[in-house]
Amino acid sequence: MRPSLLTAVLALAATGCATPGFEKLYPGMTAAEVADAMGRGPARAQEFADGSAAWYFDEDHCVLMRDHTLVAKSTTRTRAEVNTPVVSMKAEDKAWCGPPGSEAGAKSEQEVLTPFGTFKGTLDPAAVTEQVRNSVRGHKVPAPPAPDAGTTQAPAP
Repeated sequence: MRPSLLTAVLALAATGCATPGFEKLYPGMTAAEVADAMGRGPARAQEFADGSAAWYFDEDHCVLMRDHTLVAKSTTRTRAEVNTPVVSMKAEDKAWCGPPGSEAGAKSEQEVLTPFGTFKGTLDPAAVTEQVRNSVRGHKVPAPPAPDAGTTQAPAP
């Protein structure tokens, strides 16, 4: 196997293994059972005032723990996806695990892929339009040739 192909295969395998046990999680599991099912502990955690904690295994998978017991889980959901030859767009609701009333912390993310670059985050369409205009303005576009340039005219009779 060539090195570049081997690297690609390993990268795909690592990506596929990011959350292999997530589907096995269910409410009532202990913290130890969650860690065993996932094969590891969380990549990051967020504590809340009510004593619960959100465990994030990656940006797309999380669980809400209260008193060392799993009470909820969440994954990133794709709301819309459009693919055209020129532009691709995807809108997602990112995984959010928080106690009731903390939904204000939930995030949405949009990604737009264009020939001018990729725009990712919470996108304002006007800001993207302006950024594309600015990137186009930075390129010199040659002036169109004069209407009579390169043509010969017959003398008038």
